[in-house]
Amino acid sequence: MEKSGEKGQARVKGWSPGIPVLAIMVLFVIHQNHPLWAGFWLGLAVGIINFHGLAAAVQKAVWLQKEQARRYMIRNYMFRYGIKFVVLAIAFISYDLNPVTLLIGLTLPTVAAVVRYLVKTR
Repeated sequence: MEKSGEKGQARVKGWSPGIPVLAIMVLFVIHQNHPLWAGFWLGLAVGIINFHGLAAAVQKAVWLQKEQARRYMIRNYMFRYGIKFVVLAIAFISYDLNPVTLLIGLTLPTVAAVVRYLVKTR
């Protein structure tokens, strides 16, 4: 059970995206001259951070009042999708990143979570 002071903190227990994102960013720097791989690794890093942000927001919203939680989640979604839009816009403008592989990297954490859920429920 949580301590009373930890109620409103947005924390995902048991996992932090720091090490995986750091490893992915190193792979991005290594493959920077290869647009396909650079787009994939950058997309995957942003996707993991984005998915972790969603989990943290949901855990915090559970403890808020209904209207506060609704506003908080809308604000959070706008911020997260704004980041995705900026990253995709940079990929479409820049020739150093492939937008298709960037999109694959962005959606991979969501696909992995859905597949994991489906495997667990069967």
